[in-house]
Amino acid sequence: MLTSVDSSQGARQVAAAWEPVREQANHAVAAYMSAVSAADLDSDPEEPVARHAAEAFRTSADQLAHAVVAVRRFLEQSGRPLQRARSAHAAVPDRLRAAQVAVTSAARAIDAAQAEGYLAREATELLQQARSALAQLDRGVESLGLQGVLDGAAHVIELSAKAQADAESLRGRAQALTQRITAARTFLQVTEGQLDDAPEALSELRRSYVYPSFADLEKTPATAATDLAKARRHLDRAAALVTSQEQRWGEADEAVAAARVAIEAAARAAQSVRHRLSALRAAEEDPGEPLRQTRRVLRDAQRFLLAGPDRPAPQHVSRLDALGIQLDTVPERLAARNRPDFWAYLTELATVSEGARAVVDAVRQARADR
Repeated sequence: MLTSVDSSQGARQVAAAWEPVREQANHAVAAYMSAVSAADLDSDPEEPVARHAAEAFRTSADQLAHAVVAVRRFLEQSGRPLQRARSAHAAVPDRLRAAQVAVTSAARAIDAAQAEGYLAREATELLQQARSALAQLDRGVESLGLQGVLDGAAHVIELSAKAQADAESLRGRAQALTQRITAARTFLQVTEGQLDDAPEALSELRRSYVYPSFADLEKTPATAATDLAKARRHLDRAAALVTSQEQRWGEADEAVAAARVAIEAAARAAQSVRHRLSALRAAEEDPGEPLRQTRRVLRDAQRFLLAGPDRPAPQHVSRLDALGIQLDTVPERLAARNRPDFWAYLTELATVSEGARAVVDAVRQARADR
């Protein structure tokens, strides 16, 4: 019993120590039974016979007393591991009953779901696995070992719980998927409306600004349209997968997720054209404003560098100085062209701002590490 619960070296030592105690007890009981069998208690034996029987009884009684002492001593020395073994054995019936109850509960949940028209494929498959695992437990402790039975019962309970949870979630899952499909279709329609404005915005970019300002956006409408067509196919597939005949919830989930990824890509593309046009118009109207914003970012970085308790690191100082020189030369790029490239202007200002923020992040990290 003990080694079926605990396979450690200590448990094996306790089991080995029990063997001679068990043999001693068995021998004492056998001797006592032999003495009882040899004595004729229904007659009045002669004195030598009676004396022999009494001696045999005394000897067997002494052996029994010694065996009892040996057993008690063994129990005192090995009580804790034996108690664990007894507790584990006592838990087996309860765990088996719990496994059977779990299987029954899962089956009832699946029956209820199927009565509402749900196929409950995944739940049914899990229940079959649970029933198969439960059947294996019929082999008993002798075949599986005590820990094997306990682990097997826990596995049955886990599978049954998953089956029950899946069956009970089907109604809500179906409703949620329908809502997600509807929301994704609305998102798609909104994005289509935004994309309708992209060709006009792109045409304005071509008329008003140099080619490098919008070259990367030339294929945006076509790319976005392709993404929306892909999204529409995913949503049509998702709608087909949630019908009462299919009910393939997992595949429908994946199709809706793929559709949203495609719609979001199209939405970003549609917005990029409008945002580019807005940014270029603002820069053309007031080229000094983005320059002032970038200068504030650089100045804040310089102040942060000088506000520390220690002397600024030379590499950080030189990096900010280089960014300052770069910033001073940016306006010259606009003056050097008959038709300024405002996007290159804004891009270089963004590069200066990002460089200043990177220095701040590096300084902050260095101070935190000290």
